[in-house]
Amino acid sequence: MGKNILFTARNITKKYPGTMALKDVSAELFSGEVVGLVGENGAGKSTLLKIIMGNEQPTEGVMTMHGIPFAPKTPIEANNMGVGMVFQEQSLIQNLTVGQNIFFGMEDKYTRFCVLNKRKMHEDASRILEDMRLNHIRADRKVSSLEFATRQMVEICKVFHVVKRSGLDSCLILLDEPTSVLSDGEVRNLFENIRLITAEGHTVIFVSHRLDEVLEISDRIIVFKDGEKVDEVLTAEADESILYEKMVGRTASGEYYKVSDQVEPGGEVLLETRDLGRRGYFRNVNLTLHAGEILGICGVVGSGKEDLCAVLCGDESPTSGQLLVRGEGKKFGAPQAALKNGILSIPKERREESIIASASVSENIAMSNFGNISKIGLISKKLEKAQAENYRGKMHIRASSLDQKVGFLSGGNAQKVVFARALASDADILILNHPTRGVDVGAKEEIYSLIRSLAVQGKGCVLLGDTLDECIGLSNRLLVMKDGEVTRECDASPGNKPEQVDIVKYMM
Repeated sequence: MGKNILFTARNITKKYPGTMALKDVSAELFSGEVVGLVGENGAGKSTLLKIIMGNEQPTEGVMTMHGIPFAPKTPIEANNMGVGMVFQEQSLIQNLTVGQNIFFGMEDKYTRFCVLNKRKMHEDASRILEDMRLNHIRADRKVSSLEFATRQMVEICKVFHVVKRSGLDSCLILLDEPTSVLSDGEVRNLFENIRLITAEGHTVIFVSHRLDEVLEISDRIIVFKDGEKVDEVLTAEADESILYEKMVGRTASGEYYKVSDQVEPGGEVLLETRDLGRRGYFRNVNLTLHAGEILGICGVVGSGKEDLCAVLCGDESPTSGQLLVRGEGKKFGAPQAALKNGILSIPKERREESIIASASVSENIAMSNFGNISKIGLISKKLEKAQAENYRGKMHIRASSLDQKVGFLSGGNAQKVVFARALASDADILILNHPTRGVDVGAKEEIYSLIRSLAVQGKGCVLLGDTLDECIGLSNRLLVMKDGEVTRECDASPGNKPEQVDIVKYMM
């Protein structure tokens, strides 16, 4: 670890109306190190990063970079001082190409007589992608045509390039949940690039709810709780249980996945597929989902599991086979049609697919059950607020009020709003697509309890877990997919949970 101080923060405080987001936070960062930043959703991590990046201004406190005062008013000012950030919610411009995004703001180099030389720009972008072992990504492709995980890698590549081109010996890279949508291979690639860039003297702040990743890549770890820095530990002296206790204020439950609450499914078949297929994605899938059952679907990216779930919830249409709901054949043209038949999806990309960021907490909770809060065809604001208040208490949603815009909530609290909407709906078949992605360990335990309560109520859940361990721990039964086909079905009842190795060999 380098011993030259690159960045300091002194007594940083940030107040919003009704909320103290940060309180008296101080820290020093040295050149050439990786500092992990952990804490529950809403603990203040992202707020601190936005202040360093110039997206927000502190209410109190000062910062220095390279030993001189540092108070950026915009991200461009921060970039010029050698600071770059990969945001939790992506900032790429969708209708531009990969190359145009990488060189956004640097177009003068490629412009002559007011004409942009895209060919040259894309050639240079291709070399940058190749340096980061991302040569499978075409620089001339529009960002909107890429998968979310691929866009994340482009975002990381762009920030790494911006920092490197500053020409400064030591720069600061802020990574806010960079791995939440990445495959294991992509995470390995990212970590290799982090190690290369810190070996050159640059510094990385790494924020993740995946504590195992923080422990793997960081030199030391700063812990936040309720907007305050509560501890700082050397990674060599920490483990997941120690970090959990410091973050949450209690020790981790010995029953993380609430297996003792797992219920035996009922006899009623809620959902069934017979030789279901979507050409080019998956084929001949046969499954049954019973009332009170959690059916886990395991597989690597591209196995067909995501595409199968898209068909089940009406996002896509099958090209072969049958889909039956309570024994009746169904075809859905859209998610609304699936919801009318009692099927609701909790998508993995909540900011893009699950919430309306500009709408309030109460409005988002009401989105899938307007009939329950209406009188003579008109939505009752009184009933809407009463419903939201009920779920805010049940799910411990941290918001300044029910009128707060969901876009201003932390990731975990936004996900709780999505779950509240599912619970408030009349759906009894839920497609849970990575329901704990980007959620801290404390909120995960709460969500696991919620999923268990859904099963107790007799609802059927199809689960794509964020990790294989999560999928095994929560499910009654597992389907394993590989190359678009089901390769294994196995029991996962309490006392008979399969080992990860027993599943992986059917995935790869």
